[in-house]
Amino acid sequence: MAYPLDLSTISLERFQEILTTFELLPSRKVLADHIAEVVARLGAEDVTDLDALRKLLADKKRYPELAERLGVDGDYLIILNREVNAYKTKALTLARLEVFSDEELTALAGAGITSTKHLYERCCLKAERENLVSDLGIDLARLENALKMANLIRVNGAGPSFARFFIEIGLTRPEDFRDIDPVEIADRYNASIADDPSQPKLRHEDIDYCKRFSEGLQTDIEW
Repeated sequence: MAYPLDLSTISLERFQEILTTFELLPSRKVLADHIAEVVARLGAEDVTDLDALRKLLADKKRYPELAERLGVDGDYLIILNREVNAYKTKALTLARLEVFSDEELTALAGAGITSTKHLYERCCLKAERENLVSDLGIDLARLENALKMANLIRVNGAGPSFARFFIEIGLTRPEDFRDIDPVEIADRYNASIADDPSQPKLRHEDIDYCKRFSEGLQTDIEW
């Protein structure tokens, strides 16, 4: 099962659309200014998807030459590289989920499962989850809850606390982000923490941030 996002599934035309329609971090808003010209010039060089662009940007020694070809400066390429790499799926240690007991974490580690990536790849199939429950004495409900969290955490910007909230309101897959109203979700989250002033509030821009990084992610989990 594929935990990371396959960047080749996102065309540069779609990447351009994302950059010009979603709220970008202040430091990255400059990307929208020249992205149409950049995408057109990259297309002429047969660089047509996000994975090909990632590979092109990996060699920073070639930035002066590349910047001249694309009609931008080196700083633009540095920021573009950061944005592309933000689509790479991250993994967290299982302890960060605050789902399993210490004994369960030890048992899972003994089976080679120490991160959300390991959990996703080893537990997508129902039979594999049942085997782990039987072999390691893991609680099935906690295992499946952690699996849902691991699935959502594949989206950049969605940490454990947000993942728990999203699951509570029925958002259990990265695909579910695509049709949500960021303002509505932010309002619902902030209402849920109204009695706990220690919790940081969520802005609709934060939801927009997650929403754009859900692009291309598909759920492989068998329930």
